Amino acid sequence: MRRSGFTFLETLAALALLGLIGAIFSLEGRAWFLAQKERAALAELQAFLQRARTEAVTRGAMVAVVQEAGELTACLDRNGDGRCANEPVLTRYRPEVHSASVELVSGFQPGLRYNALGRPYTGARLVLRLGERRTTLCLTLGGRIRVVSGTRCYPSSEEG
Repeated sequence: MRRSGFTFLETLAALALLGLIGAIFSLEGRAWFLAQKERAALAELQAFLQRARTEAVTRGAMVAVVQEAGELTACLDRNGDGRCANEPVLTRYRPEVHSASVELVSGFQPGLRYNALGRPYTGARLVLRLGERRTTLCLTLGGRIRVVSGTRCYPSSEEG
């Protein structure tokens, strides 16, 4: 007479299969989660830059964006020195909210400054680091923001 139910080997095989499926989904879920975090951090950084630019146009004055203690600060740059010391702060970007870090690399002037027309005085790039991922926001002289992977805005001559 045969009993109904599962044997011990059948139960072990089913558990092993469930464990394998769970591991695959957890790896895909982690990648998806990191991609969502990166999108959120990038969107927030772009919004910060747009707000700084809008403030410059709205106020008809120069706005400086500087990096201080791991965060970005936008301030009304009344004295035109490109720093936010003793100047009214307009907005801040804190990358640690997303467990990220950001680096502002400007052209020939320190920091980034928008004039009253919303145009930057120099191009700039902002490198957002989230774990091993590196994404760069490239800011053109016209104020356009372009997102590229890696840390370079333009390919070097060796890269072809």
